Amino acid sequence: MKENLNIAKITDEVKVLAKNVGRYILEQRQSFSEENVESKSAHNYVSYVDKQSEQMIVARLREILPEAGFITEENMVEQDITGHEFCWVVDPLDGTTNFIKDVPLYCVCIALKHKEEIIVGVVYELTRKELFWAYKGGGAWINDKQIHVSANVLDNSLVALGYPYSAKEFTLFAQHITDILYGNVASIRSLGSAEGELCYVAAGRLDVYVESFLKPWDVAAGAIILKEAGGKISDYNNENRLWQSGREVLATNGVVHNDLIEIIKAIK
Repeated sequence: MKENLNIAKITDEVKVLAKNVGRYILEQRQSFSEENVESKSAHNYVSYVDKQSEQMIVARLREILPEAGFITEENMVEQDITGHEFCWVVDPLDGTTNFIKDVPLYCVCIALKHKEEIIVGVVYELTRKELFWAYKGGGAWINDKQIHVSANVLDNSLVALGYPYSAKEFTLFAQHITDILYGNVASIRSLGSAEGELCYVAAGRLDVYVESFLKPWDVAAGAIILKEAGGKISDYNNENRLWQSGREVLATNGVVHNDLIEIIKAIK
């Protein structure tokens, strides 16, 4: 890593950026109409708000770290990571369907990777104006308050189960894991924002989050926040291979991680 790279300073600049873009999104929400919505695929929506927000983010990130490449959801910039030591991973509006319907959660999400390691994560949850952030070795925070995962065992765990756009591939898994967990955990929720749900596990509000068929921008920022809060994230084999791509994501408080791994193995 660059010797003169000030990760704390970069994180502070990204925090300001996320809040500025968040203000724009909330302003647009006041007059937003579903007539502005486009479909990228079945039930996968986008609007001018996502696209404009991404352009705003990319422009500022280029100033913060000019040598970095980009992975972004809306492809408003060339997806260029080849030969870059650093790479920004950006979801300008995670939870677009929630935004469209005006229900929580939806978030501005920005992460910085150094080679294959996430070193900065910022998630601004707009409906509660909560800024989740972390950098490598610096702990995890909401605004100015440090956060930590819960110590709950499975029986007392609040579980978030995400429902990806790949419905045909995920339906049987969702049915089976719901059958096993329902009645044996505190309750099951689906909040509609992968990054937001990862942050809620980090803050101890949720204890487990499970989903498949996501993308890197759906998990990157929340993952380092969760890790710095003492939590654990892996794929369904308890390995590091598939979660960064979003293919399989199991995020927990760490206490119940092996319990969930065994449940998922039985399902698979």
